[in-house]
Amino acid sequence: MRRTLLVLTVFFLLSSVVFGENDPLTKLKDFTMAYFKPQSGKVLRVEGDKVILSLGEKEGVQSGMRLRVLREGAPFVHPVTREVIGTLEATVGKIEVKEVLPDSSTGVMVEGTVKEGDRVRLSETKVRVFFCQGKNIDWYLADEYYRKLKATGRIEMIDTAIETDNEAKILEEAKKAGAEVALLLTGKEAEKSTLIRERLYWVSDGSKFIDTERKIDASYEKELKFGEEYFTPTTGEAVTTYDLPFGARFVVSADVEGNGHREVVMSTGNILRAYVPGADLKFMWEVKGSPGENHLWLDAVDINRDGRDEIVVTAMKNNDVVSYIYGYDGSTIKKIWEGKYFLRRMGDGLIAQASAGPDGYSGDVFTVQWDGDLKLAEKVKLPEGINIYDFVVVPGEAKENLVLAYDDAGFLNLYDAKGLRVWRSATGNGGFLTTFKRQETGAIYSGSGSWSVKDRLVQRNREVLAVNRVPLVEMAKGIGYKKSQIKDYWWNGFSMEESLLIDDIRGSIQDYALAGDKVMVLTSPFMGVKFDKILKGENPLGVVLYIYSITGR
Repeated sequence: MRRTLLVLTVFFLLSSVVFGENDPLTKLKDFTMAYFKPQSGKVLRVEGDKVILSLGEKEGVQSGMRLRVLREGAPFVHPVTREVIGTLEATVGKIEVKEVLPDSSTGVMVEGTVKEGDRVRLSETKVRVFFCQGKNIDWYLADEYYRKLKATGRIEMIDTAIETDNEAKILEEAKKAGAEVALLLTGKEAEKSTLIRERLYWVSDGSKFIDTERKIDASYEKELKFGEEYFTPTTGEAVTTYDLPFGARFVVSADVEGNGHREVVMSTGNILRAYVPGADLKFMWEVKGSPGENHLWLDAVDINRDGRDEIVVTAMKNNDVVSYIYGYDGSTIKKIWEGKYFLRRMGDGLIAQASAGPDGYSGDVFTVQWDGDLKLAEKVKLPEGINIYDFVVVPGEAKENLVLAYDDAGFLNLYDAKGLRVWRSATGNGGFLTTFKRQETGAIYSGSGSWSVKDRLVQRNREVLAVNRVPLVEMAKGIGYKKSQIKDYWWNGFSMEESLLIDDIRGSIQDYALAGDKVMVLTSPFMGVKFDKILKGENPLGVVLYIYSITGR
């Protein structure tokens, strides 16, 4: 399966438009999620083909819901005291609910066996749902509903690039993907509205358990598309842009105040600036570093689990490396930690590596614990020579993680759990932007005795995004880049596959960030100058922030 790139315009950049709990898609989401509400009960009786359960309307049971049948087995004995501390349960079948009464319900077996006294359960584990939208449904509606389902935390969404109403084809692809449920969303025009239809199927046998329609008023669709007319992309280009009058090197998405509204935080080199996206970028706050400071990395993560993202900065200062962590105290942004480590986000936490000053990285990479201060915890198992900004961890088979890492030449390499290289990209990334010569502070493009801050590798589900820059002249990469790309890599269990996610980005990508299904791409024009601005008599310096929307695979 492939990921579909939709270069679309969005007025609100980082989150779905909020319409309140009574909007039609929220109601549809609530209706659908009722079929996956965790349940636990008993088999009261077995009457021929019918199974009577202790669960009913009061527990929220729905006709069409499927429950696992569990049977008690041998007792579980404490290995020392030999006391019985419980009994083992084994899954022996599956029941589909057919009729629901206030205090009970009736079902039929769809798998296995059942007897009186067996337990039935719908667990809290995520349901794997294969999401497919038909060709005739508005993308904005489908995308908004997709987000609402995913935000429940009960759904593990399996995306698809196919657009079809063919139920057999959908079930075939869903089975290949290992999905439990297939969801088909279609639409048709009605008077001043759209009628959307949702169908859900149990993939194992193709049984349909939801088939419902909802009327979506034109005003609702208009709000979803609000701002589209201002940012309509031209053919082959992404023109959803913020033309920045200043230079910027890094960009992240962060909810610094913990209010559910994500900000765009950028580094200009030694200044952090935060904005709220809209028709324009609305300035929020600024943190100035010292004049001799040069930022090397920027991240955002909620390290103290208070619902607010902290901003993490690593910089070169006075020929040495130092990192800062900034947090919001309810009124202002202030520095809450400083130390001489390289820092980077990994998952929902931080990792750290010691600094050798102008000689770059020193020693192993460690996970970080935070209790008001930063403390090194466990060593991160990495192949030899891999440093903190070089890699991401890729899920492998049998719970053995793989490591995908840049080498100094800009090639991507995949290492197995033993540290052996099993794959290398066919081409390099076009060169890194931040490279230092040991014992010197001047930036260079190549040469021995140097170390680099590699490009950001971003994980999206089981896939990894990476930057590729195409030089103007291949043999003289320092001259500049005619365009950039974002590539998509994923491990299929046997080999690493690669595709283009975003192509033909003008100039050089400085940095990029993922925010849901939105990608913010910070770019610098050729040679750092916007020549069209010169002709207009405007400031030719600065960068451009492009916004892309991606969906599916």
